[in-house]
Amino acid sequence: MYLRVMWEQLNSGKHISSIFLADETGNFLQARRSPKLAVRVIDRTAEKPTDTYYFKDTGYGTVGEEISPAMYDPRIRSWYKNARAHEISWSEPYIFASTGKPGITLSTAVFDSSGRRIRTVAADYSTESLSAMLKSKSGVIKGDLVMFAEDGNVIAASFDLRGETVPTLEGLTNPAYKGILDNARTGKMNGSLKGSDDTYEYFIEKLPEYTGQKWYLASFVKRSVILNEIRQTMLTTLLISVLIIGITYFPVLYVLKRLFINPIEKLKGMTDEVCRKNYDKVKRIDTVVEEFHGLSDSMVNMSASISRYEAELKELMDSFIKIIAGAIDAKSKYTAGHCLRVPELAIMIAETLQKRDDEAFKDFRLETDAQWREFSIAAWMHDCGKVTTPEYVVDKATKLEAIHNRIHEIRTRFEVLHRDAQIDYYEKLQKDPEKEAELKAELEKAWAQLQDDFAFIAKCNVGGEFMDDADIERLRNIAEKTWIRNFDDRQGLSIAENQRLGGRPPVPVPAVEKLLADKPEHLIEREYFIDEQEYREFGFQTLVPRYAFNYGEVYNLSVKRGTLTEEERYKINEHIIMTIKMLSALPLPENMKHVPEYAGGHHETMDGKGYPRRLYKSEISIPARIIAIADIFEALTAADRPYKKPKTLSESLRIMEFMKKDGHIDGDIFDVFVQEKLYMKYAERFLDKSQIDEIKPAG
Repeated sequence: MYLRVMWEQLNSGKHISSIFLADETGNFLQARRSPKLAVRVIDRTAEKPTDTYYFKDTGYGTVGEEISPAMYDPRIRSWYKNARAHEISWSEPYIFASTGKPGITLSTAVFDSSGRRIRTVAADYSTESLSAMLKSKSGVIKGDLVMFAEDGNVIAASFDLRGETVPTLEGLTNPAYKGILDNARTGKMNGSLKGSDDTYEYFIEKLPEYTGQKWYLASFVKRSVILNEIRQTMLTTLLISVLIIGITYFPVLYVLKRLFINPIEKLKGMTDEVCRKNYDKVKRIDTVVEEFHGLSDSMVNMSASISRYEAELKELMDSFIKIIAGAIDAKSKYTAGHCLRVPELAIMIAETLQKRDDEAFKDFRLETDAQWREFSIAAWMHDCGKVTTPEYVVDKATKLEAIHNRIHEIRTRFEVLHRDAQIDYYEKLQKDPEKEAELKAELEKAWAQLQDDFAFIAKCNVGGEFMDDADIERLRNIAEKTWIRNFDDRQGLSIAENQRLGGRPPVPVPAVEKLLADKPEHLIEREYFIDEQEYREFGFQTLVPRYAFNYGEVYNLSVKRGTLTEEERYKINEHIIMTIKMLSALPLPENMKHVPEYAGGHHETMDGKGYPRRLYKSEISIPARIIAIADIFEALTAADRPYKKPKTLSESLRIMEFMKKDGHIDGDIFDVFVQEKLYMKYAERFLDKSQIDEIKPAG
């Protein structure tokens, strides 16, 4: 499963060099692109650890392998040691061991409740490929591009950096590039710098805060390149003007105004439009003065070049957003691909609505590229708050599952009672041999009851069916049974577990324990304070449970539907709150201001019972309603969830039809989704053939 997801991620990102994961025992799994397409496996479970390369062709077929003793230990690498839980860590540039080329590594780690690392997932991003991208864009501005970090390290550049080590701004030969660092630190984001061969005009743009690194992208253009053509044109024009004025003034005043003053005013207007970034309004001017006409053409071409450059810079930033979304998916093997599929379906729905003339959508129009980009980014980032959600909650497949499924502990207690019944039988038989048949019957009955009780507990744990009050009453009766504990339950505990005991003295052994228990130490206090004022400012109306988690056994097994407790469901829902807060904290430009609302509204319902703001249909934008339908349909049909089987098309549409009738989703959008058979277009791309069944007309 891991390898398939890693290989898909590698194929979808052409600038990713490799994707890999490692655990605390030093095992290592890698899918890499260079120097040769291969899968690398380090197995430290064997008596003699091995390091195996499986070389692949483009069809993922194995064309060779190479086995050697395992010398590489991922646990000593900085990307492993510095990885944090629920966050994406960005490394400083360094030399990749596999290729000898510089690059950066993105990594995230998974820890258990005691703080022990389980595994680390990472991806290498080649700066060589990023440099190639910058080089392809440099011709647009007729200058150079440099991406650099606040410490002076050069991440990538549009020119040859030379050597195999990580370069620095100080090591570059052009003085203009060396001087850019202090200007970036002091916030002087544009201006002039003296270079080795000319004065350079520079512009600096800081990468978004969510990258976790203080990195900048700077462009350099020689002043002579910018001014030379204008200077030559204006000099010629000035000489012509002086000559005409010397010959006559008043008779040709009108002609001067028409030939020179008006075109100069229009040229000034063109410059103003460039400054305001209204590139589509920069048009060629009509004039008989060839020089003015040439200058006009130059400004039009320059405007088009700047426009292309900004578009390509946006594309570069969007690629970072997609990498982050992919990393969020990679956090859990059960949600891999969710953040990739939802935007595809959301855009498909939005494009279809644009072509319709329904009254419900008459005011919905994404008319500009900026509006489409805003919607697309919102769809990509709709689940970015999941970086704060513990993996075991997202993946919780049974009611007793935390880091592991605690049904095994309860089974052991039943085993103890099973043996206790047998011991009791032999003790009674020794005292009263003539009652062997009667005692044997009692033993068989006790054993049968234990088997039946455990089967019931195990069925409750699966959470596949609704539990009624009679089931919960039986559960509580079984919980009251007791067993004898003969070992100290305070030994081998973590610091956190001891703290949860609250200083309560241990119960002397042998101790009588309930078969199932809700203990004080099962209640986990919140590690952070819920700011009620902040909740009010954001409009959050979701109820916050008293405890962060409740691991009580009876409490968890009593969940009536599904596997999540009230606390865990809040933690799942909280990812929407975190999505809104994270996106609202970004310094988004004016044309991106709706991203937090679009992304954060996909769990609201039309009847005002959704979360986190309990909005009604009229308060929810159409883009947010579209993302909600895309999110629900993807979740219903997904084949990578631990707690359910993937549903067929007919099952999914039937469930969503009920949701429409109950006011949970926008009925108008869902009707278009069905009428236009968008579900089939999605299914053909993303679903298994076994899920694509016959769809009968509603009613």
